Amino acid sequence: MEINKKAWKDVFGLKIRGVQVRKGETVAIPEFNKVQCYGQCLRNLAAEIKHFHVCGLKVDQRLLAMIVTTIIVPRGSNHSTLNEGYLILMYCIQHNIQVDWIYVFHDHMLKAKRFTDFRLPYVVLVFKFIEYFGIDVEDELEESTGLLNHTSNQNLHKIGFLKVGNACTTAGAVVGGAHDHEAGSSGANKEEEPTAGPIDLIPYNLLDDRGPVY
Repeated sequence: MEINKKAWKDVFGLKIRGVQVRKGETVAIPEFNKVQCYGQCLRNLAAEIKHFHVCGLKVDQRLLAMIVTTIIVPRGSNHSTLNEGYLILMYCIQHNIQVDWIYVFHDHMLKAKRFTDFRLPYVVLVFKFIEYFGIDVEDELEESTGLLNHTSNQNLHKIGFLKVGNACTTAGAVVGGAHDHEAGSSGANKEEEPTAGPIDLIPYNLLDDRGPVY
């Protein structure tokens, strides 16, 4: 089985195009600076940057960080701290820079095979390729997803989200923004959290990802 350009296009409509980026590989985006990128995402733009924590980010950037760290290229269990690789993808997405997603997925899948700290979240992708090439998996081992495959309430809380019924919202929205423990979220240039409401609530099942196999 060779997953070539034709297979990617036939199965997912993806073409090999865009910038090829990852941690330590930013030649295609020379203007990228991880400190500046992170600083522009902070709610408190004047905050001193010591660590790249998710909790200090604006709501939209926090949600983007969650998607990148738990769904696109998940690694380990610490999703509350951003490394350079995560910031690179966030930077490209926010600046409408076309990313070669085939390169990103392929690179992550190879790392998931070599390193135990990397997770393989692409269950649908792998299944589609198996179906496309007509591979018989009748006698193969099966593994069901369990609680470890889902985004836990604890992980949500670490990055500033809380589960409310079947949806999740920001901690600041639940208490009306009156009490906020987020690092670097107070002071000048602080943006107010939106109050909780039907539009502000994010469907929790979007975060209940059944992809990663641990």
